[in-house]
Order: sequence, then structure tokens, then C-alpha cells
Amino acid sequence: MTMDALQYSHGRGLFTDFYQLTMAQGFFELGMHYKVGTFNLFFRNNPFGGGYAIAAGIGPALDYVERLSFSGEDIDYLKEQGLFSDAFLDYLRGFRFSGSIQGMLEGTVVFPHEPILQIEAPMIEAQLIETGLLNIVNYSTLIATKTSRICIAARQSSVVDFGLRRAQGDGAYLGTRASIVGGASGTSFVDAARLLEVPAIGTHAHSWVQVFPSELDAFRAYAKVFPSKCLLLVDTYNVLGSGVPNAITVAKELKAVGKDLVGVRIDSGDLAYLAVETYRAFKNAGFPGITIVLSNDLDETLIESITRQIEAPLGAVTKAEIQLRRDVVAHLTYGVGTKLITGGEQAALGGVYKLVAVDGEPCIKVSENVTKTIDPGIKEVYRFMDKTAVAFLADVIALRSEPKPVPGDRIHHPVEAGTKFTIDAGATCEAILKPLFHEGRRVAGKDGTSIKMGKVRCKEQLARLHPTSQRLLNPQVYKVGLSNQLFSLKQELIARYT
Repeated sequence: MTMDALQYSHGRGLFTDFYQLTMAQGFFELGMHYKVGTFNLFFRNNPFGGGYAIAAGIGPALDYVERLSFSGEDIDYLKEQGLFSDAFLDYLRGFRFSGSIQGMLEGTVVFPHEPILQIEAPMIEAQLIETGLLNIVNYSTLIATKTSRICIAARQSSVVDFGLRRAQGDGAYLGTRASIVGGASGTSFVDAARLLEVPAIGTHAHSWVQVFPSELDAFRAYAKVFPSKCLLLVDTYNVLGSGVPNAITVAKELKAVGKDLVGVRIDSGDLAYLAVETYRAFKNAGFPGITIVLSNDLDETLIESITRQIEAPLGAVTKAEIQLRRDVVAHLTYGVGTKLITGGEQAALGGVYKLVAVDGEPCIKVSENVTKTIDPGIKEVYRFMDKTAVAFLADVIALRSEPKPVPGDRIHHPVEAGTKFTIDAGATCEAILKPLFHEGRRVAGKDGTSIKMGKVRCKEQLARLHPTSQRLLNPQVYKVGLSNQLFSLKQELIARYT
């Protein structure tokens, strides 16, 4: 059983907001449920004040849609509300999604206003899946993006998800999945590790050390039980005064019997200083391959600071010292918990699900807040790259019915009506919305929705996004715009309804 099947093995018909059901009955009773609505799921602002997001949760979202149904218990509950007609409830008994979905593949770099998912289905169906899709994709995209930022700050160091104990209940499953897509190398969450087929990672707690007569006794006992996978927590009493010397003693004892100490973990104190001095001590003792795990309420900002302090010490230093510090970074692993699995300073992505066409005819929602005036019509998104087809240059949101944009075209900012840019000469592009469902049948393969390929895709695409757009603070804004036809249609509909 996969994690996705565990989460969405049941129909989950009531995994929705109540107003979705009242609107669904309204469409049904008025004979409007066969009108085809096109909805876009997108967000308006990059999370964390960053320059991009990572589309995630696509696999679980499709699992949800594929399995969505209403059980007898669901129908009985709805009947008890005294609001829903017998005819509508009979319709729900046989409910199955029959529409089509296009969207971003797992791990795709995505930007504001671009549809992560585009749903074309009978209105009643498109409405009933809204809440579930937003729940899954919003949270997953938030956590995948957060993890990718943490991994960028960590440079070549590894990042492990330590978030289970601080997660919002069973949301830990989706959060752990998203963290792997975003770049984490493993998790402390054992069941998720099993279901996702990723490394389960962890060591002992301070209580292990406290229960023994001495720290050295505790380390020796742990090494006796786990001689091939021994990683010791060294900050129960004094990291450099006792923890590291005792761990080195155990490392030597393991080496004498043909085993290697995997590493040590530090969970308090000045982590940058302690990491350098811990590595120095182990290297001098003949263990330069040691892994040092750092934890303690970390996020990308703190990890960036730790990395900089290690790489660039104050004062005059020797070449040997510079190289040692580079080696420290290469041997670090960051265990990140609360601020990874919860999103830290940002509680939600803020993704929305908006109707953009009815029976193929574009429609619009207008707002006095220009950022909330939606882009109408059924869309395609094109990603332009440089002449070598390597570096990302800009994205163009266009109408599906219009020709593919080409170099030299003028592109309009989605919100700032007077802001435009021109597609560079020699640039190449590809359409990045892919078929996921077609007429009720799932057509997306595992290469587009699995965590394994999502993780690979995320890493590859970030390597093609300019570093200035990946800065943690004040990133360069990546160019995203509307084609001339889409921009003109938007202005026409705004004028019609205002």
C-alpha cells in the first residue's frame, strides 16, 4: 500500500465544505449540472516572500479525484440534514468524476497566477472536488517550497524532516511527502518512510543518556545495540567537554571491531561553532568522514546564517582552516522540524479555485482589488528558455485557442496593466500544463506524479532558475505575463461588467 492509497483509499465524499454540496444540489435541481465549467487552481503571491513555489501534492490530488465517491453512511448523514432532495442524493450515490484535468507535474517550479491545475468538468463535479484539491495542493505546495528553501540555504549539506511531533495531526503524511519532493533526504516519521520508501532517520534522545550512570556508559550501550548504525547525541551535558570526547572514545572502540561510528547530533548551543570544533576533534582523532547532525528549531534563515558563519570565519585564517570548514559543511545534516512541517511563518499558501469559463465561453470575476480580478478563459502556460534550452527566462499564460507565443511578442503583467516585456530573440518554449485526467480516466503516469520523479524534477528545475530568483530575501521577480490575446480578453470582460 502506498501513502497516497492510505490517505485516499476511501471515497471521502464528505471531505468538502458544506456550501459545495448546497451549490451542487442547486445545479442539479435547476438542470445546470451538465454545464461544463473550467476552473483554475492557482495562487497570487509566492510563499515566504520568495521568488517561486514548488507544485506538490499532484499525486494525492489525483488519487482523491479518482476515488471520490459517497458511501451509504455519507448519504444517510446528508439526508439527516433535511436539506437535500432524494433525487440529488441518488445522484450522489452514483457519483464518479467524468471530467478532464490538466496541470503541473509533481515538483514543477511554479509562479503566481499560473494554473497549477485546470479542471474541465460538469459544474456539479468541478464544484464538488474544489475543497479537496485546495486542501491537498495548497498544503503540499507550501511545504515543498519551504523545504526547497531550507535545502538551498543548506548548500551541499543534507536536510531531514524531523516534523512529525509538531505537525497538524495526520497532515504529517502529506507534509512529509511534500518535504521529500522539495529536497529532503529522509524523515524521522517511520510510517511515512515505509509508505514513501524513503530513509527513516533518527538516533536516541537525551533520556537515553540520562538513564545510564554516565554519558560514556550510555554511548557504549547504544553502540553495543546498534554497532553498524550508531549516531550519538552529544549535548546532554557538555558538547565539547564530554559529549564529543566520549563519542570519539566509542568511535575508536567500534573501529577496533571493524565498525564505523556514523556520526553525532547536536541539539543546542552555538551550532556553527560547535559543528566546526566537533568536526575538528573527530578529524584530528582520525575520523574525517564523520556526519554531524544539527537540530534545534531550525529554518532556512538560521541555516543560511550557520552556513555563512562556518564558511567565512572572522579574521585571518589559513588555507587549511578554510578547507576544514568546507569539509564541515559537506559533512553536515540538518534535522528540521516545526518550521518545515508547519510552514513556519506562513500558515497557508493561499491558493484559490476560480471559474474561468462555462461551456467554453470565458468568464471573469472582477474586484476593486486588482490582484483578485481573475484571468479569464481556458489556458495554456508556456515556459521560455534561453537559446540552449537550459535557463528559464519567462512564463507566458495564454489562451489555449491561440497560437503559441514566439520571440518578439509583447507580454503583459498579470496585475500591473502598464507593465510589459518582450520575449527574447532565440528563446525556445514548451507547454507545461500536462494531461492528468481525460474524460474521467486518469492518464498521468507515475513519472508525472510520484515523489521520486517530483524530487528529481524539483532539483532539475531549480538548477535552471536563476539564483537571484532563489534568494531567501528580496528575490528577483521572475517574469510571468499574459499573452496579448488573453490580456485583451481580460480588458474586454472587465469593461463589459464594470
